[in-house]
Amino acid sequence: MVISAAVAPVHKGASFTSEMINQGLMWESVSILNKKDNWYRVAMEDSYEGWIHYFYLSTPQVNSKSGLILTNRYTPVYTQLGMDDQIQTLLSFGTTVPLLEETSGYCRIQLLNGDEGFIPAQKEIAKQNRNDIIKLAVCLKGVPYLWGGKSSFGYDCSGFVQMVLKTAGISIPRDTGLQIKTDWLEEISITDTQPGDLVFFSEYNRINHVAFTTGEGKIIHSSGEVKLETIIEGEQGFNSTLAKLDRTYTSIAKMVNS
Repeated sequence: MVISAAVAPVHKGASFTSEMINQGLMWESVSILNKKDNWYRVAMEDSYEGWIHYFYLSTPQVNSKSGLILTNRYTPVYTQLGMDDQIQTLLSFGTTVPLLEETSGYCRIQLLNGDEGFIPAQKEIAKQNRNDIIKLAVCLKGVPYLWGGKSSFGYDCSGFVQMVLKTAGISIPRDTGLQIKTDWLEEISITDTQPGDLVFFSEYNRINHVAFTTGEGKIIHSSGEVKLETIIEGEQGFNSTLAKLDRTYTSIAKMVNS
């Protein structure tokens, strides 16, 4: 089964009053693990588990074997080419859509019911490239913080990192505690960091935040909103709270081409 809404909440328990711990994006595949009334316990594509209500799931009628990951911050889906007022849905950055045709001006995609739809052409990026990872992160500046969020309608810190890297062709687990254990990450010193490397913040030996490094002590992360800050005292945008925490710098060098 796949997610049938542009963004679907994934809860800790089988109830809308239960904490939202994650989100699914349209066309994302899920594996059904358990069922309780109208709720399914699912494993997402990254193996992250949670509960989702049945009306966010469907069995798609899609035969396209080609996928396109959306690099624009938001992407409207039109039912007819050139009919800008007939928007069917608004998709998040990082959504993977079934692609039928790609041109310089638009992309023809397949919808969940098998019909066709049209979306604007997407921002071109180089996969597994440090500079383009930062470009993608910066294009999301101002997106509000949302606990459990992994869409351009709202991110938590680890959801932001995961989706930017996914869009750049790099897979990493969902939560900070698992992200720092990723086998292709290599711990480095602050002096060896390059744009796109990750810095993990911890308090009382517990990882509680993650950010991209952009160079010269600056970071881009989701805290209140996606924003650029620095952990160097005296500079504009200094984050005094993060500066007090223990930090672990990690390199993504094994997963990038440049």
